[in-house]
Amino acid sequence: MVNLELSKSHGKIENTFQGNKTLLVRRGRLNDNSKLLEAEQMDNKGSTSVQNAVAPCMSQNECITHTGDSVGTRYSKMNIAHHVELLVHNLPSQLHTKMSGKLPEIANLNNNTILPALADDSGPYATNTSRNEVFPSNETGKFQGLRHCVSVKELVEADLLNKNVAEQLEKGVKTVSQVQKSLGKYLNQVTSIAGLYLESSKQKITFNEAAKEEIIRSSVALEFLEAQAATGFVVDTLSNRKYSVQEAIEKGLLSPEFRKALLQAEKAVTGYLHNGKALSVFQAMEYKLLARQIGTQLLEVQIATGGIIDPVRSVRLPPETACKQGHLSHEVARNLYKMLGNARGFHHPNTGQPMHYAELMKLCVVDLAGNHLLLPFGTRKISTPSPAMPSAISVVDTSTKSEITLYDAFLKYYIEKQTYLERSEPQSQWKEATEKSEGTTRSFLTNVSSGREFSIDDALAQGRISQVELNKYRDGHITVTEFADMLASRIIEPPNPNSPIAGIWDPNECRRISVLKAMHHNLVDRLTATRLLEAQACTGGIINPATGKRYSISEALQKELIDTEIAASIQKSQQAFRGFLQPGSQQVLSTVEAVRRNLLGCNLGHHFLELQHLTGGLVDPNLQGRISLEDALYTGLVDEQTAQRLQDETRHSRNLVCPKTREKISFKEALARAVFDCHTGLRFLEAADRATALTLNQCFSA
Repeated sequence: MVNLELSKSHGKIENTFQGNKTLLVRRGRLNDNSKLLEAEQMDNKGSTSVQNAVAPCMSQNECITHTGDSVGTRYSKMNIAHHVELLVHNLPSQLHTKMSGKLPEIANLNNNTILPALADDSGPYATNTSRNEVFPSNETGKFQGLRHCVSVKELVEADLLNKNVAEQLEKGVKTVSQVQKSLGKYLNQVTSIAGLYLESSKQKITFNEAAKEEIIRSSVALEFLEAQAATGFVVDTLSNRKYSVQEAIEKGLLSPEFRKALLQAEKAVTGYLHNGKALSVFQAMEYKLLARQIGTQLLEVQIATGGIIDPVRSVRLPPETACKQGHLSHEVARNLYKMLGNARGFHHPNTGQPMHYAELMKLCVVDLAGNHLLLPFGTRKISTPSPAMPSAISVVDTSTKSEITLYDAFLKYYIEKQTYLERSEPQSQWKEATEKSEGTTRSFLTNVSSGREFSIDDALAQGRISQVELNKYRDGHITVTEFADMLASRIIEPPNPNSPIAGIWDPNECRRISVLKAMHHNLVDRLTATRLLEAQACTGGIINPATGKRYSISEALQKELIDTEIAASIQKSQQAFRGFLQPGSQQVLSTVEAVRRNLLGCNLGHHFLELQHLTGGLVDPNLQGRISLEDALYTGLVDEQTAQRLQDETRHSRNLVCPKTREKISFKEALARAVFDCHTGLRFLEAADRATALTLNQCFSA
């Protein structure tokens, strides 16, 4: 099967050939399809060295026609290797056109490519439909654009196709179908959020129907429908078909009250007429035909869903190309979110929280039954990362009501490798780092976005990965994203009931952060941060939440897990675990004995004992392990009065401020509210999200 990388003018041309079996897969279930032999023959015929296009082989020299078949009943062609080793060889690690680097703020926004299909036949535009519908019939050498056919010449002019591929099309080396599929997101593929995924029933619903059934507000539904209209199509998630706004209204898919607003939004696709010319959104802004705030929001949506729309050619353009062709400026592209400011034009249907469209797309799941992006709605928050889950749910099948992660979908051949990498890499941000200590070099995989870190050496020593798998990663046959997902799926630790609060879960960034960093981000106050770190120190050491490893105060300072002010204030906490030295001798005393000899204040000593008691038992530095309160009482480590005080929860000080609710809570209550991290087994306290924090700030300031 030929896998071709589309690089246009931005990168080196690559092509690889892989003689793997080609099977037809329907919703993840392998079928002994009668067309298998034909598919293999087509692939073998297409095994020619070709450059500059992304195009898995499909058929020979056919024109693209829209048959009107629903997306849910078409087959997705997948490249199935003879075994895992073959699967990871010679597959392109990236499918997107590489940016030139001039637009760092938006280069990673096009990260929501939906599942590839044989051809985009999801519309109602069948071969027997009338000529006055959105798409006319194709002619040889024509491609389906957003609203009309696009010629090879127009694709070359739009910088979506280079002349080499154009020549290959003319010679029959490449087929129109191959190139149509490879350019799907720039041509007529649905790339917007198609509807809601109802978590309770595991069903999908259109935004219009959700508003009718009063699941969401009409104003929220209109926001998402405007985004659909402004990026190409109104989507019917039940039939998996796409329509123009007028057709959707005529078919009863849209409420009449939305008509005017959606027709206006659709001009972002068809163009804003001015002096006989159809202008793009940016051009309409320049001519002051469109308010800058509205235009900027439309540009944000188009960039997030695949590119700026050229209404004349009826295609989407990557931002860099759009800048070259006058449909965007570098200044607007760089400052897009500055121009938007706090004006997030969309509201999360669940929470009402204002968000950018790109942020909402990251929360979407891919529906195998419809090849569309759906936004989860409900209380389970399946697509929202959590410390309790190795990976969030990214793929659903509404026909079978199954939910799986993106990595599992790839392993089970539900999606192709290129789709897995396209959707996971922009959000994963895994990098390899090394650390030299005592003459040895250790390798780690770190993820800044999630706050996770895995030791490659430890994983190998513990048998979680094999040397063969590590060699594949080292040789480049497995990408860092795939290797990290492999580790994440295998490194699962059970909850540690004796864990203190190891860190803070930031729901805004969906990542694990240290207590100190949470304080710097105003998620916890300094006093609460100090007391949480105090609890860590007196129960074994300061914790790195990325790995679960503990460090002394001096080591934690070097690793920026604490600052100098906190370090000075928690020195005695560390002694509560390591022991107090008797002045004038080398005798190491326990906390209880230090109190008895007046080396430690009674209240502070009892506080340390309380923290230890709640996290697995008291500590005697002269003995190994932790000691239960019963054993401590039996051995005389504590007296009966001290034991009763430790067991009396009414005497536990409520000296912490909950980062989620701002309530005064005790350490025991903090432990009860915490969630266990699946990779370390340690407890994390969840902070308030931005919307909740804003509400709480207003309440406390009133």
